This record gives sequence, C-alpha cells and structure tokens, in this order.
Amino acid sequence: MVSISKACQILGVARSTLLYYERMGMVTPKRNPDNGYREYSQKDMELLLMVRQLKQAGFTLKESMAVMKGALDPDLLLARYNALCQEIEAMTMAKEVVKSLLVSATGELPPGDVAGRRGQNWHAEFEQQGAEAHFAWLKRLGFSEKESLYIRWVTRNISNGGQYMENFFKIFEQMKRQGPGSRESTLRAFKAIPRHREIKAILEVGCGKGESSLALAQESDALITAVDNHQPFLDHLADQAARLGLDGQITTKNMSMFDLDFPRPGFDLVWAEGSAYFMGFEKALTEWRPLINRQGFLFVSDAVWLTDQPSQACADYWKIEYPTMTDVKTRKAQAREQGYEISSWFILPRQDWQAFYDDMEACSKRAVKEMGMTRTFEDFIREIELDRTHGEEYGYLCLLLQRKD
Repeated sequence: MVSISKACQILGVARSTLLYYERMGMVTPKRNPDNGYREYSQKDMELLLMVRQLKQAGFTLKESMAVMKGALDPDLLLARYNALCQEIEAMTMAKEVVKSLLVSATGELPPGDVAGRRGQNWHAEFEQQGAEAHFAWLKRLGFSEKESLYIRWVTRNISNGGQYMENFFKIFEQMKRQGPGSRESTLRAFKAIPRHREIKAILEVGCGKGESSLALAQESDALITAVDNHQPFLDHLADQAARLGLDGQITTKNMSMFDLDFPRPGFDLVWAEGSAYFMGFEKALTEWRPLINRQGFLFVSDAVWLTDQPSQACADYWKIEYPTMTDVKTRKAQAREQGYEISSWFILPRQDWQAFYDDMEACSKRAVKEMGMTRTFEDFIREIELDRTHGEEYGYLCLLLQRKD
C-alpha cells in the first residue's frame, strides 16, 4: 500500500490531482483503519500510471477513462498516433537546432552525442520546408556562402565540420567530372540547339573541372565564361584550356551562382549540368532567365525519379540527398511556368552514371588506402552501392529550354 504523498511523488502529480481522480471515480483508495489516511493499492497505482501515460499521449481525462474501460475508438487512436508522430518530429527537429547552435558556439558535440543520420535528416527537412530560410540561417551562424552550400548539399550535417568537406574535395578534385555526364551527352544537348554554331556567348554555372566547357569550346567558336566557387576546379580548367589551346575561348570566374554579376541579358546560352539543385530547380530557372538573350537557351540537368514506386533504400537516400526531387512531368511543367519552351529533352544514359561511379570508386579506394576509412568515404561507398543496385529508379532529366518572351 502507498500513501497519498508517496503516490504523488511516484506519479509526479499534485495532491489535488489525485483527489480529483478520486471524485471522478477512477480510483477509490482504501482508508487506513488506524488514522483514516488514504492508501493506494498496487492496482490503484497501475491505473493511475496508465492515466498519466494516456494524458502524456494527449488524451483527455474523459477519453482516458473510456480507453481504460476498453472502449477503443480506432479513429481516435489513429488521430492521436498521427499527432504524436508530428510532435515527436517537431521536438526532434528542435533538438537538432539546439545541438547545431551548441556546435556552432563551442565547436563540439554535446557529451555522449555523435554526428549521425538524424542530423542529415534535420537539414533535409529544413531544406524542404524552406530552402532560402535554411541557407540564411546557416550564414547567420557564421558559415560562408560556400560552407553553407556544402552543409546543405554535401555534408547535410553542421556537426561534421571542415574535415568532412576536406575529404569530400579530396575525392572530387581527383575525379574527371563532378557529376554524372559525358562529352557525348554534352554535345548531344548542344547540337540540339537550332543553328548551334551561331552561339557566341556561353555561361556555364557550376562548371567544376570544366569537362563541359572544354567540349563546348571545341565544338563552337563561342566565348565561354565558366563559373564555380571552388578555385582548384577553376585552376584545373584553366590549365586544361591552355594545354588544348582554348584559353582564348574560356574565362574562369570564382563566383557565387547566387550573385552572377554579368550584363542582363548577355548570353546566348546558359549551361548548368547538375548544378541547379544547389539553388533549387525553380529558383535557378527564375534567376538565370534574365541572363539569357532573347530567343536564347538554357540547358539544365536535374535528378528525377524514373519510377512511381521507388524502393525504400532509394526513397530514404534521396529524401536526404535531394528533398525536393520530383518526376519528369513535374520538372517539365515547372520549366514552362518559369517562362521557357522545351526545345528538346532526354534522360542521361545509364553509362554516364556508371562511368561517374566507377571513377568515384577508384578515387575513394586510393583515398582510403592513403588515409584510412572516414565518414566521408563511407558515404561515397554507400552512394556507389545504391547506384549499382537501384540506379534504374532515378536519373538526370536533361532539358534544353528556350527563353520565351
């Protein structure tokens, strides 16, 4: 038997709450014959603990009493379950916000905590709910624009710090291309432009090491401005252009794609292989449109679903990697809504993805041999395996768009 004071202590409630439960008929504690004090039996405590749990789950007292009597309303239970899931998700997100702020302030994780997938999930959720707010928030924490972009789209975890990105670039600086694609696919898209040899000014946004810029320069007489925010990529492109005698055609610019400081309009063609997702597909198309001359073109490639029923492994992966990823039909509709006509389109061939991941695997193996396994390299290996087992479920939609006036 338990006294009322002890029951209050166990349950974490006030004495008045227990007396109210008694008046409602939920429990009827016995009285000690010697002093008349209330005493709660084991059965009474079990009932009261159940009431406390139901209250924490969001049930009213009336609903709790009905549940305890066996009146299980499926609609009510499902509503409470869904509400709890949302509350848990909101609290978990709040926890990650506080953890991120703590890491920003101290440079360290909370004691006993480890950086993991939850942190990636949180950034993906933030990105999906408000990409610009997410970007602005990271910059307010003191991250540079480049750091903020790579937290959003590479590490997806503020807690990983600079080492993750350092290892990331160690791989990508060695790779031939920084995204799936090929010379053949680049030229396929370029040659689909009516009178493509008349193109005189091209802007490539997010050029990486410049494989596309080099291909376009060799296929045309156009002057090409290649923009990226990672200087080693630009240095590599400049060296290659000089080696091939194309340095008079290609100019490199270390510049943010969010602040392209060029005349508007000024280009016959804007080229963006796999880079629009950094800004968000629709925002990129809106921001780049004024740069394009009347009747000019935009080529953009973007990851899309190629199935209506992706596997769980793919769904989980892309929910974090690209929260706003959608299907071909939706991307085409968005392009039209942003003021473009679709001149041509195709899905990037699978062999382009396979070649990209073969290159990534070779570079990763060399890095692991040199440095040992790291979180970055583990993520690369996971990405390679996913593509090899589920690569038919997604791909790059390649869109050649013409500015519509």
